[in-house]
Amino acid sequence: MDLRLRAIEVTDGVDAVRAGFTPELVAVDNEVLVGCGALRWWDESDGTRLYLLLGWVEPVLRGRGYGRRILAQLEDRAREHFACHPADVTPMFGGNTRDDDPTVEALLRAAGYHVAFTRVQLTMELDAAPMVDLPAGVELRAASEQDHRAVFEANAEVFSDRSLGYVQDSFEEFEREAAEDFGDHELWTLAYAGDRLVGWVISAIEEDGVADTPWVGVRPDWRRRGLASALLRANHAQLLDHGVRTTGIWTLEENPTGSVALYESLGYRPAARQPRYRKEF
Repeated sequence: MDLRLRAIEVTDGVDAVRAGFTPELVAVDNEVLVGCGALRWWDESDGTRLYLLLGWVEPVLRGRGYGRRILAQLEDRAREHFACHPADVTPMFGGNTRDDDPTVEALLRAAGYHVAFTRVQLTMELDAAPMVDLPAGVELRAASEQDHRAVFEANAEVFSDRSLGYVQDSFEEFEREAAEDFGDHELWTLAYAGDRLVGWVISAIEEDGVADTPWVGVRPDWRRRGLASALLRANHAQLLDHGVRTTGIWTLEENPTGSVALYESLGYRPAARQPRYRKEF
C-alpha cells in the first residue's frame, strides 16, 4: 500500500454527497482513488483549538486499512498546521461518526479517540398545549432587529463559559446568521424583566415546513423558575399560528442545565444522537 493524500482536482470526480462533506483532499493508492478527506479547524470558547478530521473510503474498498491511514495522515497535517500557527490554546483532534458506516466509531476508538460530548436532536408534534405562566416581573415583548444586540450579549454570557464545543461568534457573524437563517422575528420569543433580557427562544421554519429552534437561553439568576418552559410554550403557539405542526431542537446530552429533561417534560422525544469524538495531540 502506497497511500498518500493530495489536493483534490476537478477531474477527480469525488461525490461530496456520498462522502458527506466537501472534500479538500483525495486519498490515492498507486494513483487509484480510494477515498477523500478534509481538515477543518477553529478555536472554541474554553481555549480549545479543534482540528476536525473528516475522511471517507469507497465502500468496496473498506476493510483494507485505508481509513486508518487516512486518519493518521490527517493527524499529521493538523500537527503541521499547529506548528506553523501556534497559539495559547489546547490543540485537539476531532472526529465524527457516520450513520452509513458503523466502522468509523471503531476506527476512532482504536486510534485513541473518546466521546467528548453528544449532540441530541429532539422533536415533537405541536398541539394546543396550555400555556405556562411567566415568573412575576417578566413580560414578553415583540422582537425586532433592535433586540439583536441584547440576544447576542445574552448568548455570550450564558454559553461562552461552556467546555462542550461552543464557539463565540462576533456580533457581525450573529447578524448575518440571523438574517440568513432565522430572520422572521415573529418566531422570536423574548422575555424581559424591566430593560433586561432574561430569557429567549428563537425558532425558524425550514424548507420542509418543520421548525428548528437554534437558541434557548435563560440567564443564570432567572433559572429554576419555569421561565424556559413558559417561553417554549409561547414559542410553540407562535409556530402553530404559522402553520407549523412539527418542531425540533438540538442540545447536548451532557448539558449541566439538564436541557434534555426539560424538553422531554414538554413533549419532545429523542430523534437522533451525534457523539463527538476527540483526542489530545
